[in-house]
Amino acid sequence: MVLRNQQDSIYLVTGSVQGGKTTYLSQLSELLKKRGLKICGFLCPGSFVAGKRAGFTLQNIKNGKQVALASALETPEWTPYKRFWFNPEAFTLGSEWMGECLAQAPDVVIIDEVGPMELEGSGWSDILETVENSSVPVQIWNVREKLIGEVMKRWGIPPASVIRIEEMELSQAAKQVSETVKRNMK
Repeated sequence: MVLRNQQDSIYLVTGSVQGGKTTYLSQLSELLKKRGLKICGFLCPGSFVAGKRAGFTLQNIKNGKQVALASALETPEWTPYKRFWFNPEAFTLGSEWMGECLAQAPDVVIIDEVGPMELEGSGWSDILETVENSSVPVQIWNVREKLIGEVMKRWGIPPASVIRIEEMELSQAAKQVSETVKRNMK
C-alpha cells in the first residue's frame, strides 16, 4: 500500500491502447531532464509485425540498455501470461536497474507499465513496493486507460494525479511534475 505522504507523488500517464503512452513518457523524461531533474526507471516500447503487437522491450532510461521483455511468440523458458510470453531475465534486470536508480536519489522514477500483472501481485509489484517506500519525490506510472480506476483504487491515487496524454501537452505535464518535485523536496 502507498504511504500516505507518497499518494500525492504518483502520476498516472494514460491514454488509448497503442495511443503513444510510452512515446509520451520518453519525451516527458527528456523535458524533465532539460529542467535539471534526475530521471531514471524504465520504458517498455512495443514492436509490431504486420500491424499487430509482436512484443515489448525493457529499456533503461538512464543508460539506454535494453533487453527483450515479452513476445507474442511462444518462447522456451519464458513465462506465458495472457497472449504474451515474458522473459524472467527482464524482470530480474528491471529490479537491478531500479536498485541502481534509487541509489542515485532520483527526482523522478518512471515505470512503464503498471497493469494486470501488478494488480495481481506479480510483474513489477516488488519494484512498486520498493519505490513506494522510498523518498523519491515523484513517480510516473504508465497505466492502460481501462485499468486506471483499478490502479487508483488499489494504490490510493487521487484523480488529480492522472495525466491523459490526449488532454495534456507535454510542456504542461513537465511543468506540473517539476512543481510537484519541488514541493515534495521541501
